[in-house]
Amino acid sequence: MFAFLWGMRPYFRQVAGQLVLGSVSGIIMNTAVVLPAILLGRAIDRVLSLERGEATAVDVGWAALAFIGGTLLTEVPRIGKRWWLMTANARIRANVRADAFRGVLAWPMADLQRTPLGDLMARLVGDVEVLGVGVREFTIETWDTVLFSLSFVAAMLVIDPRLTLLALSPVPLAMLLAHAAGRWVTGRSTRAREAIADLTSAIQEHLAGIRVLRLFGRASASVERVAALSGRCAERNLSVVRLRGGLQPVYTTLMTAGVFLIVWQGSEQVVGGAMTVGAFVAYLELFLRFVNRGHRIPQLVNSLQSGAAAYARLRPLLAPALTVEGEPPRASFHAGHLAGVTRAIIRTRTRPVGPAALSLCGVTFRYPGATTPALHGLSFDIPAGALIGVTGPVGSGKTALTRAILGLYPLESGSVLIDGRPVEELPASERTGLIGYLPQNALLFSGSLRENVTLTPEGAAAGDDFLMRAMRLAVLEEDVRAFPHGLDTDIGELGIRISGGQRQRVGLARAMAAAAPGYPGLLVLDDPFSAVDVATEARIVAALRHAFGPDAPLEQRVTIVVCSHRLAAFPYADAVMVLREGKIEEKGTHAELVESRGLYGRIYRAQRVAEMTAGNGALR
Repeated sequence: MFAFLWGMRPYFRQVAGQLVLGSVSGIIMNTAVVLPAILLGRAIDRVLSLERGEATAVDVGWAALAFIGGTLLTEVPRIGKRWWLMTANARIRANVRADAFRGVLAWPMADLQRTPLGDLMARLVGDVEVLGVGVREFTIETWDTVLFSLSFVAAMLVIDPRLTLLALSPVPLAMLLAHAAGRWVTGRSTRAREAIADLTSAIQEHLAGIRVLRLFGRASASVERVAALSGRCAERNLSVVRLRGGLQPVYTTLMTAGVFLIVWQGSEQVVGGAMTVGAFVAYLELFLRFVNRGHRIPQLVNSLQSGAAAYARLRPLLAPALTVEGEPPRASFHAGHLAGVTRAIIRTRTRPVGPAALSLCGVTFRYPGATTPALHGLSFDIPAGALIGVTGPVGSGKTALTRAILGLYPLESGSVLIDGRPVEELPASERTGLIGYLPQNALLFSGSLRENVTLTPEGAAAGDDFLMRAMRLAVLEEDVRAFPHGLDTDIGELGIRISGGQRQRVGLARAMAAAAPGYPGLLVLDDPFSAVDVATEARIVAALRHAFGPDAPLEQRVTIVVCSHRLAAFPYADAVMVLREGKIEEKGTHAELVESRGLYGRIYRAQRVAEMTAGNGALR
């Protein structure tokens, strides 16, 4: 529990100003909180004294004004305390969630591949909220309950120490029970969060495959699975509620047990003249107000234990918290400020413009959890500015080669060098401007076409002229001009409002715009033309060759690696490599490999025959 609070220190520093203001207000409020009860007791004694002729109406009036002043001294700081501490807690949750998401984005691909997406979503959403409850209880209840209760205890000790010790004798039992129940609370909370993660994973997976489920008539089976997981999730959450709900009346009973002792012993003191009626009323009011909040102290312990369980699940995701350096002056006092949002992201080139050379030296690559490597000791050099085609049968290692080049997964052995530097040593900021990448499935996001190409919320990474040139090279310019809002057309979730071929070409435009306002030094295309027709494919490759090939100015040239099972683009390549079972089967120019009548020649001729047959069928 204390490790959880210690680990949250950077987030407390980010909102230190609000925490200080809220804490000062809380200290004032909960120190003055005893005044209304004490001053009420004195007012009652003044009224009784007035009846006996021992006080004047002025004395009663001043006693009433003192009671009102004590009440205001308690309630006004309460407003400031709630505002500053509640908004600080909201900022802490937002900063933790942002750092968790930032941490996930920086995870090694192998770890991402092993972790269900639903589990990550459950942690980023649900566990952050549970953690937030623990932080809220700590930052607010420290003053509203702990200091509040201590103030009442101190006041009661001043009035009658012996009676106070007697009335508070059951309290240690409640605290011991809260500590002992911590293991149950933590265990049940963790199991409940895991059940939510399983449910989220299933819902996400089934919604993504809803078309397949409907097509094969398996919607009911999907509903049954989600219902079963929902039932398990509900049961585990109910177990947490039952435990905490069952502990609450026990805590309350132990805390309120002292009332009987106060009524018994205190009434005897009033009858014996050792305590006035006003003092007894004030003491009883102090204890009742203590009881109304005091039972929350053991509940506070349980909330912190739940927050610690959520923090343990979030900790592997969290990127290092942003420091307060670089933040605006007095940012920690601003209720709406989130860490890092005002820091300008400046994209600068750290390498000269122009194409990048690529070298693979004895690369052996294995997918996480795979029994055999996808690439075996691969070695070759690609000169800067070359267009290289890579092909081979299904499972030959084409996609594995692109992932090895990108450095997304660790190599089993060997090295990938870009401009003589190991790709894994390139900083993220430099790699962004150096490598453009188009995967087999170009994933698009909700938002406009502009935002999807630039991958920025405002789409401001490049001007319209640059973006339209990228669209022209991707043979998408005519489509964009036909869209109702051009580059600002909303393409829907996953690009559902445009065709598959258009989605793929948007991905190609994105790959070329990765280094905006310039072009990347290396462009890696993994099966980029599977969703377009052969004629469009030829136009795209011709446009790329013309824009980035040997006839282009040096600063505009780009090294291009095209991995594809379709060979229509390969006659434009400077060299072709054929992979089989993760090894280089053939290597040479397109013409050389066609003449050699090896694997490449057989694949190329078979595809040409298929194209001609399809064309004749279309004519008929």
